Amino acid sequence: MLRKDPFITGEYYHIYNRGIDKRIIFKSSKDYERFMMLLYLANSHDSFRLDNILNNQHKTFSEVLVFDRGELLVSIGTWCLMTNHFHLLIRQEVDGGITKFMRKLGVGYSMYFNIKYQRTGALFGGLFKSKLIGVDDNYMRHLFGYIHINPLEILFPNWEDQIKRPSSDMKKFLESYRYSSYLDYIGRDRIEKNITNKENFPEYFEDSKSFQDFVENYFTDTE
Repeated sequence: MLRKDPFITGEYYHIYNRGIDKRIIFKSSKDYERFMMLLYLANSHDSFRLDNILNNQHKTFSEVLVFDRGELLVSIGTWCLMTNHFHLLIRQEVDGGITKFMRKLGVGYSMYFNIKYQRTGALFGGLFKSKLIGVDDNYMRHLFGYIHINPLEILFPNWEDQIKRPSSDMKKFLESYRYSSYLDYIGRDRIEKNITNKENFPEYFEDSKSFQDFVENYFTDTE
């Protein structure tokens, strides 16, 4: 199936997809880590065999996330992995970059998941969804909040109803959640920061405190 509108180099997109029939696509910490390694390695003109890197070269998770990838296909501004879906905010860097990146990411993870859990067939619910985001569009700034607070639904199913009265437990949970770029924006020093290319996105936040203030305000300003 072809897309009606091609992706435009230099433009920003909100990309998201979920498991077919809303099935769980991340069942363990190793699954999340596999996807994170693919987020990093798939973002390259070169092809990497992750199984070979892990099993034959005996590289660790941290070592994979420092590989020299050469020229990038996309820039990743924010990302978040949930139990049955994921969100990305990305910019296309070369013609066809998003399509190639998402194909490598989707095929690579689906093959891993199907082999590990002895299943066949599609893992994701069709083509990934995408929305073009204008560089001067306030919606992009909104996404830095929305994508990063998305994990709240894991422990707080009705979080959107409580958003104007966030609890300290909500904030603590976000600060403990490994599987998004939130920790990278609040200044945690971890290897996962290499997945993002924040320098290629608007500078909405001067420092980690301004980002934390933004998230605090996002709770109370969201309608």
